[in-house]
Amino acid sequence: MAEWVAFLLLTKPCLIKMVRKEGRKPTKALWIFCEGKTEKLYFDKLRFEERISRLKIKSLQSGYKNADGIVKEATDFISRRDFQEGDLIACVFDRDANSNEQLKKARSIGETKGILISFSNPCFEYWILCHCGYFAGQYEQGGIIAEITSRITNYKKNDPDLYSKTKNKIQDAINNAEKIKNKHIKEKTIILSRESNPLTLVFELINTINKFRN
Repeated sequence: MAEWVAFLLLTKPCLIKMVRKEGRKPTKALWIFCEGKTEKLYFDKLRFEERISRLKIKSLQSGYKNADGIVKEATDFISRRDFQEGDLIACVFDRDANSNEQLKKARSIGETKGILISFSNPCFEYWILCHCGYFAGQYEQGGIIAEITSRITNYKKNDPDLYSKTKNKIQDAINNAEKIKNKHIKEKTIILSRESNPLTLVFELINTINKFRN
């Protein structure tokens, strides 16, 4: 009996350590390829403010402006030493001058490589507008910025504090962005197309990030 007790005392710390190690959730990296400066600043600020221990967010400025070029750049990154098995990749880009063929190609590459596509039509600023309410009318960038400016104090493009200024309404933005996506699905509009105006899939990327909070 005494020998058994001694064995437990000796092994218990090791057993506890093993349980803790096995129960620890792994840390992953999320590589975000951003078309524009506004998007990169937004996710840089999110990373700084939220400090999610299980997710290392690394936003990168893409060297491309076309959708298929950005996604191809992301797929090439997978073979680099910095990318580890299990890491996540997202591409954030606008409609801009992309043709439907380019958007279709970007979607196809993304689906094949498991890349999260965060497409906004006409622009990333529509995601910011979703923080202010549900807007279903078609917009171009100038109209969206005018709407935002009338609702968010001291709003400016490429604002490094944009995430800080809007994060208290981020759940509203998620709900509104998902609602407009579902509207397009109901109307049988191709999501990654020039016709899906307005739209933002940034909410899906935010939902992915939120999964690592617990």
